[in-house]
Amino acid sequence: MEGDLLHFLLIISNPRMLRHMKGVVEAARKRRHRITVFFNEESVKLLLEHNVLHDLKAEMLACVTACEYSGIKQEDIVKGARITSLSEVVTLMERCDRTLFMG
Repeated sequence: MEGDLLHFLLIISNPRMLRHMKGVVEAARKRRHRITVFFNEESVKLLLEHNVLHDLKAEMLACVTACEYSGIKQEDIVKGARITSLSEVVTLMERCDRTLFMG
C-alpha cells in the first residue's frame, strides 16, 4: 500500500549497531513513518549518551531488566526515553506494522 504510514519497532541489543539503527530511523522518518526503538541488553548503556541520542526522532524505550542489571535509573537516561517492561514490547510487536531486530 504505497503512501501508507507505518509504525516500525526496532529492537537493538548491541551498542555497535548504533550507526545502523540511526540510519534506519532517519530513513523511516524521511518517509514520515512512526518509529519506536527498544534498547535491551548492552544497548541500554547508549541511553546514557545524551549527546548521541538527544536528536533521535523516535520513541525510545529501555528494558527494565537490563537497566536494573546495569544500574541505570530513569533519571540517568536521555530525555524523552523511558524504562519499560518486555510486556509492553510484546504488545508493540503485535500492534506495529514491522519489527526489526538489530543485533
